[in-house]
Amino acid sequence: MGLGERIREKREELGLTQLQLAQALGVTPQHISVVEQNKRAPSLDLLAKWAHELGVTTDYLITGKESVVSDFGSVIKADDTLSLDIKRALVTIVEQLHNNK
Repeated sequence: MGLGERIREKREELGLTQLQLAQALGVTPQHISVVEQNKRAPSLDLLAKWAHELGVTTDYLITGKESVVSDFGSVIKADDTLSLDIKRALVTIVEQLHNNK
């Protein structure tokens, strides 16, 4: 499975149309289509945005392998799209899950 197939698979898992993803990324649905068909590769900047919108890492999109993020708290705190209350709740949940291994 290539980059385009992984993008399409994640987009469909999230229930997003090509139009919805295109609007979120600021590109055309046609651009989404050609990337999903592996006819064109996105720029590195766009690849990072794609990963963010799909909730995966760029490593996953490129290789198909999940990478392990060791410091979830820093990742959550750095996400400027989340409110402070949400960040606190997520950090608490991750810490509890980590402590219950």
